[in-house]
Amino acid sequence: MAKVRIGVIGCGGMGRGIHLPSLTSIPDCEVCAVCDLVHERADAMAAKYNIPRTYYMHTDLIAGEAGKLDGVVCLVEPDRMYRVVYDCLKAGFNVMMEKPAGINSYQSDSLARTAKAMNLKLAVAMNRRHIPLVREVMRIMSELTQINEVDGVFIKHSNIADCWHYMDAYVSDIIHAVDLVRWLSGGTKLAKAATVSRAINSPVTNSWLSVFTMDNGVAGTLRANYQTASRVHTFEVHGPSASAYISLGFAEQVCEATILTSASGSIYSRAASGYALPGIKKLDGIALAGGKEYYEYYGYKSENEDFVAALRDGRDPLCTIEDAALSMHMAEELLAAEIV
Repeated sequence: MAKVRIGVIGCGGMGRGIHLPSLTSIPDCEVCAVCDLVHERADAMAAKYNIPRTYYMHTDLIAGEAGKLDGVVCLVEPDRMYRVVYDCLKAGFNVMMEKPAGINSYQSDSLARTAKAMNLKLAVAMNRRHIPLVREVMRIMSELTQINEVDGVFIKHSNIADCWHYMDAYVSDIIHAVDLVRWLSGGTKLAKAATVSRAINSPVTNSWLSVFTMDNGVAGTLRANYQTASRVHTFEVHGPSASAYISLGFAEQVCEATILTSASGSIYSRAASGYALPGIKKLDGIALAGGKEYYEYYGYKSENEDFVAALRDGRDPLCTIEDAALSMHMAEELLAAEIV
């Protein structure tokens, strides 16, 4: 079988550290062209991964690779992403774009309309839902219980006023947690929501606490805060017969989960007679991924494999632009639901 031919636009940190090592490790993928505005970056990546063709403007790659590629992976900065993806679609290329799916939901919806009009695939790299650990947790939970609540936490220590100038950090960064909470819930959009936001030691809002219900009745919470001791990225999924606790970071980079299954009967207190311990199952995300590299166990390789397979098999990617746009709308609606 012929390899799927891919071009990569953008050789910044995500390109160098995540996507190029990931894409070049996929057996049925061939990276045929690479592009970056910084000539030294493009040249270095072409040399490192034996990529035959190098470009310095995305428009030059589009012109030079017409009819030669099956798809393009776009890894430019969020404020420049729309134009690059739009130009690739209009030129007839299937695309996978890094998150977020634009700087707002209007751009996401516009790209969705463009991809549909051109009859092309546009995947969005929402890597959390691709993490092998997360997918295995949800496979197990779907067999054990009906989900009624999801909770997400994405907290860090960062001065976002100095590093997020072109768009709100919530829509660009916390979108990871918004998207995963929505995906875990199985819902499509919000039914009700309320958010408390604060600016802590900052000229811009950097803390958000939300409670919501989805259109399928699942309730949830989402906490995001850039003024905490360290990075913590955790999720909980609850149902009457089982609960899952997923850790995608707790100061250090971890990838693990614990699933609790309810004991028989209903016990309201551990002090009560007859208390029965729940069943406990622990999952190792690195072992599940079959690789110790960050891009392997944290979903990046899985999303690249999915895009390559979608092009090879003629199916939709797991995270389409239409689906990613729903998360963009949810993020904006959570911000708009602020309690004053």
